[in-house]
Amino acid sequence: MVRARFLVGTALGIFGFSSAALAQGTNPQQQSTNQTTGNPVFGEIVVTAQKREENVQDVPISITALSGDTLSQIGIQESEQLGEFLPGLEISTSSGEGSQLILFLRGAGLNDFNTNNSGPVAIYSDEVYVSSPALTAFQFFDTERVEVLKGPQGTLYGRNTTGGAVKFITAKPTDYFTAKASASYAEFDTTRFEAAVSGPIIDSIRARVAISKSDSDGYVTNLLDGSKENGVDTFSWRGTIDADVAESFTLRANIHGNEVSSSAFKFNHLGSLPGGVDALGYRGPDDPFEGSYNRGGNVDLSSIGGYLEANLELGAVTITSVTAYDEVDRSLPEETDSSPLDLLFVNYDVESETFTQELRISGEGDNFQWLLGGFYLTEDLRQNQTIDLFRELRVLTGGAPDPTGAVAGAPVLFARSLNSQDLETFAIFGQASYEILPDLTLTGGLRYTNEKKTFSALGQLEDPAFFPQPVPVYQATDLENKDDAISWRVALDYQATPDVLLYGSVAKGFKSGGFNGGFLSLDPVESAIQLQPYEPEFLTAYEVGIKSDWLDGALRVNAALFFNDFSDLQVFTLVNTNALPLQVLDNAGGAEVFGFELDTTIFPTDGLLFNISAAYLDSELSQLTNAVGTSFDGNRIANTPEFSVSALARYDFDITDTIGAFVQGSIAMKSDIFFSTENDPIVSQDGYALVNARAGVSFAEGKYKLSVFGTNLTDKAYLTNVTDLTDFGFYSRYFGQPRQIGVELAVEY
Repeated sequence: MVRARFLVGTALGIFGFSSAALAQGTNPQQQSTNQTTGNPVFGEIVVTAQKREENVQDVPISITALSGDTLSQIGIQESEQLGEFLPGLEISTSSGEGSQLILFLRGAGLNDFNTNNSGPVAIYSDEVYVSSPALTAFQFFDTERVEVLKGPQGTLYGRNTTGGAVKFITAKPTDYFTAKASASYAEFDTTRFEAAVSGPIIDSIRARVAISKSDSDGYVTNLLDGSKENGVDTFSWRGTIDADVAESFTLRANIHGNEVSSSAFKFNHLGSLPGGVDALGYRGPDDPFEGSYNRGGNVDLSSIGGYLEANLELGAVTITSVTAYDEVDRSLPEETDSSPLDLLFVNYDVESETFTQELRISGEGDNFQWLLGGFYLTEDLRQNQTIDLFRELRVLTGGAPDPTGAVAGAPVLFARSLNSQDLETFAIFGQASYEILPDLTLTGGLRYTNEKKTFSALGQLEDPAFFPQPVPVYQATDLENKDDAISWRVALDYQATPDVLLYGSVAKGFKSGGFNGGFLSLDPVESAIQLQPYEPEFLTAYEVGIKSDWLDGALRVNAALFFNDFSDLQVFTLVNTNALPLQVLDNAGGAEVFGFELDTTIFPTDGLLFNISAAYLDSELSQLTNAVGTSFDGNRIANTPEFSVSALARYDFDITDTIGAFVQGSIAMKSDIFFSTENDPIVSQDGYALVNARAGVSFAEGKYKLSVFGTNLTDKAYLTNVTDLTDFGFYSRYFGQPRQIGVELAVEY
């Protein structure tokens, strides 16, 4: 029956439990045959979190895995949308489309909007670490699965992190011909088209090509001309070739690219001075999706990259090499003041080139599995950032700059920040697991990391009409920061029954120090302090957990209890000084996060699924005082809500023998969240809930699918980020997308 196939193949796939959805090299007709049992039990999702293929329920670490079908069914199309459905994970962007992610996981994160500092939660695409922050925000297309690993990663992964890792696994070439395409249309004139073709070229060589194109007019109205803002214009592509060079030797070559030409992001303006005005007397509209914007321009991003993966099997030993290169060129103009006046315009331009090489040797014996690896990364990054401040007041200065504000009463200037950073890091790492008693396994891992950053910075005032040459304000050349550290992991897991796994672990994570890549102070004394490197961050993470299936496989309950103990936590703050705000990257003495996570899925009857996931995070900073002497001791960590819950219900049923249908609803709830270390109630969002729904029909055993969907059905106005710019008399606010209704058609052969 159609319903039976949907039950295991689609409903289970909602949370990534369908092995068929992940199968590579299996004929689709075989998949359909394997999905006809109709029993409400969980299939198997295979993950590679420990660099080997395992059932996610057998991996003794906290990991959430979502299949590609899952992502499509719940409507996730971009990386920042993951935070809506995964409690404990918070994702936003700093300046809309084309800007980098601000990502927090279990309280580990960094809300720095500059592009020379990668966060403590690593992003991977297949086996490749995504080093450049400018490349972390991208759209999903032709995805096999997503794995979210929680806690320090380093004894198995090339790049060390304190907070965790998010792995995006792309669909791979198949040994049979297959093709799929989907097209959708939604409000705000939003269109999306995605397609992929895969199959054999010859018996030993397979290829896959995929593309994605997204366009949208945007959901914010510019009151000056009636145009729409915050739209999307992106194009992504990927090509992958797998080759069986010999029986025990395989190669995989990948090339990919991304183009963004979206309109410059427009924020919501909230005046902080009496009457709700900014420093120039402008008051923004009350509607969060309206504004008066006088700056145009597009975000222009172009990236290209690729990797070569080689695998050689020598009996019980496998040697893996992954060589990768990525480059990105991005120009991001920002109308920071979000007003019809020329108060504050900022441009963030960056170019980066990254090369990585990872080499791993792994093997297994009786009751024993091991892995040794080495990792090398080099990155060349160049920033060209400008700030145009209080140009509106040049009528008072005869068009001349007035950096001190002696004439205009506020600093009138155009400044440029030119930074370069060269990063070089290498590491050796390893991990081994041994079954010391039947069903009781001990795991130990060790890592050594050595990292060097060379940083140069030049800040200068520019105004060709008045300064024949740029006027340097600060300059530093070839500053160096070198860090090395040993990190480790010890874990014990016990397979209590075939369906119940208990585990506990202690891990030490490390994130290197670095430099402030933002706009520095015009005061030489203050800029000299800002140019000092911040210290490395360390995290000791303690965790116990359970993974279990009950009721003959109809109920799955996974839970984890953890404690994160940070030392020298890296913290970004924007300090208002009653003059010009200071961007400060510093270390807190420490921070603690105590948390609990629960994920439960049940099939109460044929075709019906319920899932609920929840996270509780109690976070607290210690020993942190900002540049003007304000203590933040006892404050919560930014972007870390105390409670977050997501729930989903889905029902699959038959209309006829050949037509199936489904209805689905979900809700994501969060308690109040602060967007800054200061825990300012204005720079925060009260608790809220987002409601989504989807319904559809399928024909010809699922080859054709027609769906209607709705997101944010209650039309909730909610903030995803706020920047405190009260030195200029306003807050810059970023609201999430309002309600959107759409339709999607998908075809697969």
